[in-house]
Amino acid sequence: MRKKMKISNWSLSNKTSIFVLLFIVVIAGFVAYVNLPVESFPQIKQPVVFVSVPYIGVSPSDMETLVAQPIENKLKEISKIKKMTSTSREGFSNIVAEFESDIDIDEAVRKVREKVDQAKPDMPDDIEDPIVQEINFENIPIMLVSITGQQSLVRLKKIAENLQDEFKQIPGVLDVNISGGLEREVKVNLNPARLQYYKLGVNDVIDAIKQENTTIPGGSVESGNLKYTVRIPGEFSSIDELKNVVVK
Repeated sequence: MRKKMKISNWSLSNKTSIFVLLFIVVIAGFVAYVNLPVESFPQIKQPVVFVSVPYIGVSPSDMETLVAQPIENKLKEISKIKKMTSTSREGFSNIVAEFESDIDIDEAVRKVREKVDQAKPDMPDDIEDPIVQEINFENIPIMLVSITGQQSLVRLKKIAENLQDEFKQIPGVLDVNISGGLEREVKVNLNPARLQYYKLGVNDVIDAIKQENTTIPGGSVESGNLKYTVRIPGEFSSIDELKNVVVK
């Protein structure tokens, strides 16, 4: 009790010293606050590996049974996996494996890739190659957009590409990526008998198509203070153009 009274009496008798001490504490706190490093997206070092497996046209339940479960069963054999989650939707499955913090990320990726390869015999033969990669928290997307509809996958991907161009024009957007969908392809069937009759090989046809299906740079044109780049489009825009290619 006497000690508390001594402190109180000293404080009352040395008001100037108390105010100076309080001022120093406030200034030190302000300086520390100003110089304290603050990041909107601080660097996080946590070994997390992401596995993505596309399988176009397969229902979520089948993706879970045919794809996610075989991979999960193999990944469970890896030590130091702290947490594992999977998400299956129509056409793809995602598996996220979070490791203990003391494991090297390159080693974690290698182990996951090995187990995914071991799981392939337990999955359908026509499945696409699984994608195994490290999750970089600095590059995690802030928004995911899914495009669905009654249109074909080719048409939906075209819509996604148009949106990609629009999103890239937004200030502050670093990158926009597209996954899924289908690319339009044209299959050319050759008649071996006619190739032999005209003394042509398969490579002759391939070279002829490549030469015709290309855009040629045409230099540049200056008009006053402006300079325009000239390109001569030559890519096929219809099946008829492909049919009319002269091989030799």
